[in-house]
Amino acid sequence: MKREIALTDLTRMQRGRVCLAGYDREGRCYRPTLPPPGIAEESLYLPDGAVLAPGVVAEFDLIRPRPQPPHTEDYDYDPASVRVVKKLTDEQRRKVLELSLFPSVAALFEQPIQHGPGHFVLDGQGPRSIGTLRPRAIHQVIYESGEDGVWDYRLGFFDQADTYYRLKIVDLTWHYYCDSLRDAARQPADIAASLTQQLKKSSVYLRVGLSRGWKKFPGRCFLQVTAIHTFPDYLQGKTFADFRR
Repeated sequence: MKREIALTDLTRMQRGRVCLAGYDREGRCYRPTLPPPGIAEESLYLPDGAVLAPGVVAEFDLIRPRPQPPHTEDYDYDPASVRVVKKLTDEQRRKVLELSLFPSVAALFEQPIQHGPGHFVLDGQGPRSIGTLRPRAIHQVIYESGEDGVWDYRLGFFDQADTYYRLKIVDLTWHYYCDSLRDAARQPADIAASLTQQLKKSSVYLRVGLSRGWKKFPGRCFLQVTAIHTFPDYLQGKTFADFRR
């Protein structure tokens, strides 16, 4: 079945793979999926020159659902079917985000939020794995070199229930944007401080989703920030492709 999906999320996975998510006109969330190894980042560049990115509406031929609670949104698609239909205005983008808005993290996932280490829910249960929040307050952007020289991107915020979260950011566009600001004259700590102030002055919508379990924690789905949307748009209409080095 063909569906026009307004894309809201472009998540960075491992080994050059990405994850997409968005909503159809009825407000149903879809995560288009492919069999292992998954969606390659390079496949986001379509033959006609268009780019799959948050803020565009793209048509997918969805083949079969692949729900694995709490990841209930997964749907295999035909990669040859994909085409970009249009780009959303800021007003339209905000309306799409409002379709999936929840008052708190707990309300989003509808199951107990576990702690230690990090924040997670248990695999195998729950009605959804992704949604939108408007944070009550932004506390801090973290951008620093982590283990083995891998860059670490995190965000500390309070949700509308006044609960504090410090979550890993897996938004591919945010990664490229942060890295594009780094040079010999500007240190990561300075970039993080500037971005913190920028978010505090903006109307922020956070997309918060769940990871998959892995070998170390097979039964845990960790909370993560899958996309950051701001009004006015911190990207100024650009996409991840404009910030790749």
